[in-house]
Amino acid sequence: MPELEQKSFQKRNIAYKIKISDILNADLNSLNIYRVNVIATLVDKVEKPNYTSSIIDDGTGRISLRSFENKSIFSKVDVGEIVLAIGKIREFNNEKYLIPEIIRKINDAQWVNGRKLEFGKSGEVVNEMAKTREAYPLEEGITNIKEEICLLIKRLDNGDGVSIDEIIKSLNNGEAESMIKKMLESGDIFEIKSGKVKVLE
Repeated sequence: MPELEQKSFQKRNIAYKIKISDILNADLNSLNIYRVNVIATLVDKVEKPNYTSSIIDDGTGRISLRSFENKSIFSKVDVGEIVLAIGKIREFNNEKYLIPEIIRKINDAQWVNGRKLEFGKSGEVVNEMAKTREAYPLEEGITNIKEEICLLIKRLDNGDGVSIDEIIKSLNNGEAESMIKKMLESGDIFEIKSGKVKVLE
């Protein structure tokens, strides 16, 4: 099989939902954690000669995000905004930082509250409720289902979310259930309460 074709089948590491304090202080290598999913406030943006950088703070600690190739990745977020950041953990001169793959503004504060609930009171670095796999790139046909789901949720949501069962029943599409699961994992939608979801806007 050609090398390029082989690369297209390589799976990405799980992006674990985690607190910044755990990234900074825990031995994540021993837990096989290499990618993380963090919700935090953007507190600084700086453009360096060789890369662009920002700093995020989730109340447990601060960490730098550094982009060496995609220098425009921070262009759609501003200081003071709450963001969802998914990226890889790196370390240089005993300082840990993240190389962001996705950084997205969060307008709904319920996402922050939901993340706190996911961590619970256990204080563990990672628990079963706090890990997720960021969705793999989707095929064109699947993307259309994703858009349908988003539009349907926005149309039916009266403020307290929309039932997952209602979405699946309304779409009558065999791919709907698996797509909803992927969208929850990637952070496109949020389970505001058991069985009810909202769109990230």
